[in-house]
Amino acid sequence: MKKYTWAIVVVIVIAIIGIYFGTKNSQKPAGFSMGLISILSGEYAAVGENFRNGTVLAMEQYNVSHPDAQIKLMIEDDGFTGGKAVTAYQKLVNVDKIDALINVSTASIDAIYDLVTKNGMPVAQGGEQGRVPTDDNVLGIYPDSIASERDYGAYMRGKGITEMTLVYTKIDAMIRFVDAFKQGFQGKTTDVVIDSAETDFRTHALKATSGNPKAIGIFMFPQQGAQFMKEFLKLAKNKPTIFFDTNFVSGYTDYQRIMGNLTVLDGSIVGGMKLEDTQTFKDAYKARYGTDAPFLSDIGYDSFNLLVKTYSPDKATWVANMKNADFPGVSGEIKFGPTGNRTPETKMMVIQGGKMVDLK
Repeated sequence: MKKYTWAIVVVIVIAIIGIYFGTKNSQKPAGFSMGLISILSGEYAAVGENFRNGTVLAMEQYNVSHPDAQIKLMIEDDGFTGGKAVTAYQKLVNVDKIDALINVSTASIDAIYDLVTKNGMPVAQGGEQGRVPTDDNVLGIYPDSIASERDYGAYMRGKGITEMTLVYTKIDAMIRFVDAFKQGFQGKTTDVVIDSAETDFRTHALKATSGNPKAIGIFMFPQQGAQFMKEFLKLAKNKPTIFFDTNFVSGYTDYQRIMGNLTVLDGSIVGGMKLEDTQTFKDAYKARYGTDAPFLSDIGYDSFNLLVKTYSPDKATWVANMKNADFPGVSGEIKFGPTGNRTPETKMMVIQGGKMVDLK
């Protein structure tokens, strides 16, 4: 039986390699070193591990088919903190001598941004940057969240909602998300802003329920968002229309762990991205790790392939190749806008029976 299981794995590997490396590269890599800074500890470790696993899968597959041009992947943890991110980056650059970087978290890229742009090496970035992206060497592999937030706001406006209470974490990236949502929404908003270190949410929930709002939007990292919602639902006299942005998608399991049965959120609207994983990737991931491919594992996989497919020994040429990339990834089309953000395609979902269901 083991022989047949291994045969299936080999078939999957060969098939997926044929898809992603059968096309002509900018220049065939002669082997190089790649760094990955992910979230491998702390409250968002599960998301970082998903991303890492996807990257490792892509690396293993590539090295199987290129025994004479092996790519080394050095992995470091940022713990979703800027200080650890800087230490990790310095090690990767000065000790491991990496040629390219994959970075996952917003906290990390905000801390190392000046260092990576001065270095000029190609960077495939997962989470949204806190600062406004520019035409540089940092390419956002996750679809442009700012453009998506505008779409979410326009969707809520299209539902006839003219007033909303917006609850969000006081960090640069989340403030940018909310500002973009407002641009799409164009209605009246009441803001409830919560410090990123806050742990007691009752006061904020009281503020949010004052005036008995008919609609509320949540723009928070999952753990804080779930804790806030527990308090809010206890205090709300009437359940309003609730909107969650894509942070809810990444932290669904955190909401479930903290709030329990999520049927209490039934009817809530969730903004997401159209990231439809290919069946080949799903099969390969399950064969490698024994579980279904989780959130962001596909982005980790595509990040590795983006760097490989656009490779050049010259850093500036490599970055230019990334900006001009246009190929099918396992998460969808990989193509970038003028400021290096991947072109998004949004979708709207509703929570039914505690699960997210696509809205047509």
